[in-house]
Amino acid sequence: MKAKWAEKYAAVLLALPLIFYLAVFTAYPMIESAILSFSKVGLLYQFNGLVGLKNYQLLISDPFFEQTFINTMVFVLAVVAITMLVGLVLALSLDRVSRGKSIITTILMSPMILPAVVVGAIWEIIMAPYIGPLDYLMSRLGFGNVGWLANPRLALPSLIIITVWQNIPFIFLLILAGVQSVPPQLKEAAKIDGLSTSEVFKEITMPMILPAFAVSFLMALINSFRVFDIIFVIDQGGFNPANALLTYFSYEFAFIPGFQGLAMAAIIIITLIATVIAMFFINRVGLRERLGLKEATNKVRRLKLGVSLPSFNIPSKVSLSLAYIVLVVAAILSFFPFLWAIITSLNTTGIVTTLLPPASDIGLTNFVQAIYQGAGYLVSSLVIAPVVAGITILIAAPAAYAIARYKLGGTKLLSWNLYIYAIPSIVFLIPLYTLVSKLGLLNTWWALMLIYPIFTVPLATWILVGFYSDIPKEVDEAALIDGKSRLSAFFSIILPIVRPALAVVAFFSILASYSEFMFALTIGQTPYLFNFPPRGTETATVFVAIGVTFGAGHPINYALLSAAGLIVSIPVIIISAVLQKYIIKGLWFGAVKG
Repeated sequence: MKAKWAEKYAAVLLALPLIFYLAVFTAYPMIESAILSFSKVGLLYQFNGLVGLKNYQLLISDPFFEQTFINTMVFVLAVVAITMLVGLVLALSLDRVSRGKSIITTILMSPMILPAVVVGAIWEIIMAPYIGPLDYLMSRLGFGNVGWLANPRLALPSLIIITVWQNIPFIFLLILAGVQSVPPQLKEAAKIDGLSTSEVFKEITMPMILPAFAVSFLMALINSFRVFDIIFVIDQGGFNPANALLTYFSYEFAFIPGFQGLAMAAIIIITLIATVIAMFFINRVGLRERLGLKEATNKVRRLKLGVSLPSFNIPSKVSLSLAYIVLVVAAILSFFPFLWAIITSLNTTGIVTTLLPPASDIGLTNFVQAIYQGAGYLVSSLVIAPVVAGITILIAAPAAYAIARYKLGGTKLLSWNLYIYAIPSIVFLIPLYTLVSKLGLLNTWWALMLIYPIFTVPLATWILVGFYSDIPKEVDEAALIDGKSRLSAFFSIILPIVRPALAVVAFFSILASYSEFMFALTIGQTPYLFNFPPRGTETATVFVAIGVTFGAGHPINYALLSAAGLIVSIPVIIISAVLQKYIIKGLWFGAVKG
């Protein structure tokens, strides 16, 4: 009887952990945030009665809010436009070359795998006045000391530069997955028919990659709208109206007594904007076609590029040379910040004024000191990240199978996952902070292990649905004919088939949880002190940020900061190197293919 019941409700049983988790850790926080935005907020965000629209009126009249809103719109539009253009050029260039693809891809991917806090710290060093290489270059060009991060007119452009540098690799990989799906025979046939280079791009390449391009655009929009870590680092934990964005504005005011209702109102505005973006994203990816609820058509393949391009033809050898030039320049720009961080970290004086410091000033002192000071932070991250990856797979793998095979919930469950992916984490911060506080879990590993799947499960579910959809149904049917139950067939037959997908999910889950900063900063109070049961949940990203924020008003030890950033980055660099061959395939089958 129990076996029949389990067989009948197999899909529900597979998806139950996901449904429960999303209800507790996403639906509840969003409802709580909405209620608090219309409320008088007391100590520890206690509800002290409704105040209607008062919080929103205070928000609109706040002198910083208008500037922050304008900053956000300018920032998002600039980052998305530059990222998409550069990502497309890099994808087309890499598709054109035949040699060195793996090495070039690895170098171009490098900014993506760094935690955003480390990115902020590295660029803090590069843009430092007088000693930073960027200021040195500008001085040589006759512009004098620019002061990138201190100049109010350059604070926002500087933030745009840093964010673009980190975001380009992800968008580049998404577009590349689409470009590599274009049959080369079509391009060859077009050239035989006499089409010019511009006509091949307009009539063949762009129409076929437009679906992937549209998804990439929306994901670039989502990623740029949630930027927080980099601002925190380059502003050294303070509030600079010149480059403050809505997410950072909300966080800063969320912990100031008397302004917490205003912060909650700002969070709801963020939620509304993110909801609009999410609706476009969900509509664009074609959930019904992906789940087989609607017959797929070739309509997306007939989309035309509504832009008039001048007709031009580039000879094959010239286009190949141009592709290599673009890729070499991009590789240099991608790797130089690493190189400067390495050089800085090896300088025992703490200050780098030349590209090659004297041999007497080179040593590993900063690495030894960084490991000694950061051991507790690193242990927390190295324990939490793999556990979160395991929890993510346990929740997402069976649920994605139930969605892909049994169409559980139609498109609703998968839509909610994509919606949560599009929402900035600040939306969940306050309700979950109060929840873990009431449960006595502040400053514990368990709090972050429970919360971090918010950032990993939605994308993992989406990627796995794409993989499951490509497995022929005959595989499941054959297992059932052999006497296996639906649950047994999933665990013994299907899961081994999707191991590459699980590797992709593990990679992105470890990367997201290892790199997370906002919750670690808020929920953590101390580093791990090597006690048991473990307490102290400040992670490696907090360790790097402390190296900058403790320097506020005082000289920063850039060499020690560089060493700390590099040490923190080593684990994700190793993981990405091991799993690189699965990443592009995973992005195509999971995140782009529709």
